[in-house]
Amino acid sequence: MHPPLWKGDLLQMESWLRHATGAAALLLCANACNTLDIPPRDSVGADGAFATRLRGAPSQLSVGTASVLRGQESSEQTTHSHTCQRETIDVMVRWVEPSLSTDQAVILCTAAAHAARQPLHAAGLNDTPVRYQVTIVSDGGGIWQQPARPVRPELVVAFWFPAGDDAAALRARVISTTAHEFHHIATAMTGQRRWGAHREPEAYLAGACALLAIEGQLRREQLPGRHDPRADSLLPAAARRSGNAGNAMGQSLQAFFRGDRIQRDGEEGRALLRHCHHTIGFPAIAH
Repeated sequence: MHPPLWKGDLLQMESWLRHATGAAALLLCANACNTLDIPPRDSVGADGAFATRLRGAPSQLSVGTASVLRGQESSEQTTHSHTCQRETIDVMVRWVEPSLSTDQAVILCTAAAHAARQPLHAAGLNDTPVRYQVTIVSDGGGIWQQPARPVRPELVVAFWFPAGDDAAALRARVISTTAHEFHHIATAMTGQRRWGAHREPEAYLAGACALLAIEGQLRREQLPGRHDPRADSLLPAAARRSGNAGNAMGQSLQAFFRGDRIQRDGEEGRALLRHCHHTIGFPAIAH
């Protein structure tokens, strides 16, 4: 049994359902609840489930994270690491061979830094020092928690992701999750309301926008929208909001597609990037 997360804290936890496949025992709480029960590993999808906890006023914000990966308890110790920097953002990717090659880790590190940078820049936080740790888990599942710590003098974030046979799919998972969660962090750092009808849809949009900008294309199958609304009656309000927000955002983004994918430099891709800029402040032109 794993204990509940972070008793007595204010939580930003709606992202739990972004990759959840089942409703059983998936218990989330309201904004000021006393506990957050972590979903069982067998109730989340193969991509895992992630949450960011935000506590305190913007000037004293503390950030914690949790990652839940499906499968038997992981026991591996990472043996390889690669670090990279993009402006004020330092990223470390950790892994065990052969789940990732060094060349793949280099590309993944740069993509993760870019994905973290976009929401921060959109919020005007260009000069924020960041240390971001990305750990690739290849021998099972588990629950990993990064304890909350103050943003200043730097923002410290860590997530754990499941390895896979497809390096491109792993990279897309890291990019979309990073942009989604850093959007929540960035808006909280600037004092914007942490909960509301638009907050979770915007975070889903951030994930899609980052994928298009960084990877150069976005496929229909990468859009959010895997939540089954038939489970809504079994879920708390926060979980329903997150799942349905993902479905709604995925459906709205379908309007930008004529085929099964859009290209960053194509007409549809440019239209979506403009939408990203007007809606959440992401660059209208990808660099």
